[in-house]
Amino acid sequence: MKRQGIAVLAGVAAVIAGTVLPAGTAAADGLPLQAPCTEQKDVTGPQFAVNLCDVTDADQFRTNLANEGNVHCGPTSLYNAMYYLGEHKGLPMRVVPNGQLITEYDPHDPADYDEATAWIGWLGSKAGMGPNPKSSTAKGNRLAFDAATVGAKESGWTVNRGEARTDDFPEFGLEIAKRLRQAPLQLWYGRYVLNADNTHTRTGGHAVTVVAAKGDVASGKVELTLHDPARSDDHGTPGYKDTQSDIRDETVTLYRVNIRTKSVDEETGVVTTAQHTFWRLFGESYTGTTLQYVEAFNWFETAPPVG
Repeated sequence: MKRQGIAVLAGVAAVIAGTVLPAGTAAADGLPLQAPCTEQKDVTGPQFAVNLCDVTDADQFRTNLANEGNVHCGPTSLYNAMYYLGEHKGLPMRVVPNGQLITEYDPHDPADYDEATAWIGWLGSKAGMGPNPKSSTAKGNRLAFDAATVGAKESGWTVNRGEARTDDFPEFGLEIAKRLRQAPLQLWYGRYVLNADNTHTRTGGHAVTVVAAKGDVASGKVELTLHDPARSDDHGTPGYKDTQSDIRDETVTLYRVNIRTKSVDEETGVVTTAQHTFWRLFGESYTGTTLQYVEAFNWFETAPPVG
């Protein structure tokens, strides 16, 4: 049920048409989101397996988001990671100092749909998406996380976040598992086309939430479980942009590859090529005319005040 009345959130009217955020406090409810689940955090041996429980799976497509949420995969996948930190670690996250905690509203409760939408819109605005957004960046989403945790840090919480790029970690799958022990990750992949000269050109990208990872060290392979804000069982059905879908686990496998990319500067026409280590993503729901390469992830961690 609704926990408080809703108050207008200043500064985001252009981002969230007619959507508002609460301004009081109340006790958070529990989140029995999934079937019985045991968290696993094993990264000590040549085989690793990490699994997080009760991770939200919010939808990005929403009537009251700019462009109906078509480019809100970043703030939505970030929202999932943040909600876990609030619910499981107690990290207090608010829009304004006297505002309600992010966990005061359950994104899977129909009564709280508008509030979850407002939170996602606010995160998008703090990520620099603007009133007519085309996308968000990994850095912008980290800045949105910073904005939501200002009060927590001022009250003594230790809050860290960062980026891990595939070029920097030969054992990228293991790095995913290590960081996943603290909180869900925000994973970024690019959509690429193969050119005649065997280079690849990026045509777009997508962000998802990682909730589980398993694999073998030195295998060049890792299996992930994702919550993808763009995929749901009711996608495309009447009213799907005004309701929250059920949780849907997406299983994918990543394989390490070395590719050469090519980009063209729109203003100067200068062509740039570069060599990258990416991890190609395969999954039953991830097919099409483009090749999907994982490029990086955002990680998050926190600790409560001491004493």
